[in-house]
Amino acid sequence: MVNPNFKNANVQSWNLNVQQRVTRNLGVMIGYFGAKGTHLEVDRNINQSTVLGTPGSRPSVAPSASSQFLPGKTLSNRITERDSNSNSNYNALWVSANRRLGHGLQFNASYTFSHSIDEVSRNNEGIVVQDSTNIFNSRGNSDFDARHRFVANAIYELPFKGNRLVSGWKLAPIVVAQSGNPFNIVLATANTTGAGNTIRPNLVAPAQISGNPAQWITKGMTAFTVPAANSFGVLGRNVFYGPGFTNFDLALIKNTKITETVNLQFRADAFDLFNHPNFGQPGGGNGFVVFASDFDSDYAHVVHNNNEHAFPDRRFRLITAIAVGFKAAVLIAASILRFQQRRASARPRCFPPV
Repeated sequence: MVNPNFKNANVQSWNLNVQQRVTRNLGVMIGYFGAKGTHLEVDRNINQSTVLGTPGSRPSVAPSASSQFLPGKTLSNRITERDSNSNSNYNALWVSANRRLGHGLQFNASYTFSHSIDEVSRNNEGIVVQDSTNIFNSRGNSDFDARHRFVANAIYELPFKGNRLVSGWKLAPIVVAQSGNPFNIVLATANTTGAGNTIRPNLVAPAQISGNPAQWITKGMTAFTVPAANSFGVLGRNVFYGPGFTNFDLALIKNTKITETVNLQFRADAFDLFNHPNFGQPGGGNGFVVFASDFDSDYAHVVHNNNEHAFPDRRFRLITAIAVGFKAAVLIAASILRFQQRRASARPRCFPPV
């Protein structure tokens, strides 16, 4: 059901940046960027018991016997309402450098240090707030929060001079490096509020991120405890971060001048050139990790679905094209060969079962 007072969401954004030319061909920009989301969608349980674990304290136990709608029928302890009282906040430092073509080299690079905060990130997960009567108890890192992100691309004209076979070669790399996204740790129970996978454990000692996909969280038995019966856990939402992402693509380009208006181009693209594994999130990539109440095996079992590859393996592509025209080229022929290369013994790009 939808709150009859539901309001449309709106976003306010602002920025302040300084741009400066450092050399004849190089310019840099440094700036602050911010945004605030208001009246964002949130799902919550409007029939959560006022006394946790006591079904009789639900706001709506059953319609009256004279009701035209399900008279006398006991209502569920979970009634989902879509409301619009969630908010978000984003702040970022953005630094970029842009070099125009000079001496055969041009490039663009940017680095972002940012933080996004909200109560829910609306990933079609249903009810995710721990306490539906106080959604701000679930305010924390956004599911898509990435503190650090670096992206760079370049085109370099190789300094080979001579005949048509020797000249016209270019290299074009693209580099992406990003820190991981957060994930939520919850208990597999619906007895407290009526909404399953929403109660978080207590954090009583430091937990460690090992960096090992087979056991992402260590010392869980000493770090986490089950909350007292019919109470909420004190662990914050999305306080732990999953694996980061790195990727390197490279293109080799050969331009050959046939006539004044005709150019032949050969291009070889390598995606994920070094075949670097980028693991998905713990818990199957759905944004949260569910544990049984006994915290089995020291929280080692942070498992990702083996059938769900986080990112594709290394791929290669060859393209030959003829461009005709002056300035505005018309593509005549392209994509004569495309293939994928996968490692014969490639391990899945996800968390292995344990």
